[in-house]
Amino acid sequence: MAACVALQRVAQYQSEDVYAAVCACLAPLGGMAAFVKPGQRVLLKPNLLMGIAPDAAVTTHPAVLDAVLTLVREAGGLPMVGDSPGIGELAGIAVRCGIKAVLDAHHVPLADFTSEYVFTCEENVIGKRIALARAVADADVIISLPKLKTHVQMALTCAVKNQYGLIPGVRKSQYHLRFKDRATLADFIIDINRIARPALAIVDAIDAMEGAGPSGGTPRRLGLLMASTDLMALDLVACEITGIDPALVPTIQAGRRQQFGAAALSEITITGVDLADARVPDFRPVPHMKEISDILPVPAFMLAWLRRQWAPRPR
Repeated sequence: MAACVALQRVAQYQSEDVYAAVCACLAPLGGMAAFVKPGQRVLLKPNLLMGIAPDAAVTTHPAVLDAVLTLVREAGGLPMVGDSPGIGELAGIAVRCGIKAVLDAHHVPLADFTSEYVFTCEENVIGKRIALARAVADADVIISLPKLKTHVQMALTCAVKNQYGLIPGVRKSQYHLRFKDRATLADFIIDINRIARPALAIVDAIDAMEGAGPSGGTPRRLGLLMASTDLMALDLVACEITGIDPALVPTIQAGRRQQFGAAALSEITITGVDLADARVPDFRPVPHMKEISDILPVPAFMLAWLRRQWAPRPR
């Protein structure tokens, strides 16, 4: 059965316009009621990479979160919101990203992303046992709210990579140092998605990021919201819109190796905006890819030492 990706135009981050566009995106998927039942605990996972104003296009915009929270409440769900930022504490970052004001308006708490819960999945390729935020175990439903951005280490960060933020605290940096190549990290990210099993992803591509993302690039107005139950399909459509070669995106290649989600555009049905009208011919990809361990400005010998300290050992 073909995966469905819904696209809708949104000119700007006006609350009413974003809400209407999210509703239109979800209509061909069955609406929010297809994913959230009354009384279910719903974890919304935006991209809250760092504490920075929403117009920098680094984080999921508050207007998108606001619309999804409204729909989850309308469906009878009990929402919570969380992420594990790359830099800083979640509470402070939520304030600087404009998320805290939305949470307060909806009386929604930040989820527990400090304590861990160890999941086991024998189907996984890299991580048979992975410690994720306890909020993942507490949730009945997970909805991913990624930002469409370039990524200097992984070429693209969108629907699939957003779940890397389910790893609590400093562990994300540890994995970057332990895994020496993109393919291994990408396989691990697929493992996380297999455990978390997001029921739905709604991509904020109203303002995307081009160039040296995920934080050092340039905001680029695409004016789109995207939604699907197949996160790999969303990433493939994102590549088609931006002109990024899927062969250069490690998570897409890992999905194909593991037969996780859609493998080609021919397997995807697109509704709403015509794909030809959504393409951006002059979108700027990452100018120079970096090594996945290049997360700290430290010499190579120190990175090697850190890898040894964080390498798993039997006990």
